[in-house]
Amino acid sequence: MKPITHLFCSLMLALFILAGLTAAASAQSPAQAERPGDHATGSAGAELVMVEYASFACPHCAHFQTEAWPVIRDEFVETGRVRYIFRPMLTSPPQLAAIGMVLAECADESRYFSATDLLFSEQSTIFETAQAQGNVGAVYDRIGGAVGLSPEALNACFGDPAMSEMVNAAAVQANEDGITGTPSFIIRGKILALSMTPQGAIYNWGDEPLLINGDTVPGQLDGDTLRRIVLHFLDGDAE
Repeated sequence: MKPITHLFCSLMLALFILAGLTAAASAQSPAQAERPGDHATGSAGAELVMVEYASFACPHCAHFQTEAWPVIRDEFVETGRVRYIFRPMLTSPPQLAAIGMVLAECADESRYFSATDLLFSEQSTIFETAQAQGNVGAVYDRIGGAVGLSPEALNACFGDPAMSEMVNAAAVQANEDGITGTPSFIIRGKILALSMTPQGAIYNWGDEPLLINGDTVPGQLDGDTLRRIVLHFLDGDAE
């Protein structure tokens, strides 16, 4: 693979284009339905559809991926109760977020979620290597190799104009859907996201605090909290 600076340059055009597109985009109602090009796992006939918006450069997203996603996957997705859709988006630093998006997109569809797992588990290594001006490309080579991408295939993918278009489209769509931070979720047509209050972080669902048994839900990204939230929607308690 060429030096990581080459990878940054190959995506910078997308980021400049993105600035103009997102400025023109306006927030709309979030889209619950599965879209062409979405990456989804779980039964198409599941009781509940859960959409996650996340960034490969977001530490909170990495925490969710390691602490909460295995619970959702094992207890709800693999048992056929939840259809899970993952939509990547850009956050700062945008180059690292974009590179993660392209790498995962270039993997075979059957290995997309394996690529997301690896990108999040290696996130701290990527950050530390980039900060030390080390060989970040070698880290991406290792991740790519684990999901069947040779360094040559990965480099070709980074240079593909279609990947820049994909990054732009994903970022604009997230903006149009009203997503303002990551991780955020769409459940039953409303955005579920963390919100700060004087008492600390809680979950909001739509424009109101999410209430379970009459209580607000602390804004934590651990497996127990997400299990409780998913069961709340599966049990039909959400209005």
